[in-house]
Amino acid sequence: MKKRLLLYILLAFLVAMNGFFLFKQFSSSETKGPQRRGPKNFITKQLKFDEAQTIQFEKLNELHHEKIREILDATKESKDALFDQLTNEKISNRAIDSLAHVIAKKQTLKELEIFNFFRAVSALCNANQKVRFKTIIKDAVRGPGGPGGPEGNGPPGRGGSENRPPPPARR
Repeated sequence: MKKRLLLYILLAFLVAMNGFFLFKQFSSSETKGPQRRGPKNFITKQLKFDEAQTIQFEKLNELHHEKIREILDATKESKDALFDQLTNEKISNRAIDSLAHVIAKKQTLKELEIFNFFRAVSALCNANQKVRFKTIIKDAVRGPGGPGGPEGNGPPGRGGSENRPPPPARR
């Protein structure tokens, strides 16, 4: 009987703790939710967009996402077509190259869409915001922890070999 009582107490404790954590998770403020942490909100906050700029930015962002989704869907179809040929022993290298070229063109379209989106965002900015935007984009292109990043402790640049270790000795 004592063992069961202990198990019931432990079970009640675990249920109470789960309830507490679920409550904490779902009752957190809006600024901590997934809707508020995305790149869209980051850009509007970092650039301190006014209300008109925010509305224009949201329209640009929505259109951008639609275009990117179309490109990604088309890229997926092209990749599926390429990999469907994986077991086809009769397919020529020229046909494979052609399919790969189609995929590369779609990737180029994606990169151009991203560039044009950021160009349009830059056009929304005033002079001070453009300076900040340029810094944000440079940091994003470098990637987290890259050279000159927030901590400046990223990998060395690709330019020189002064920080590279010597090649392994051959035997």
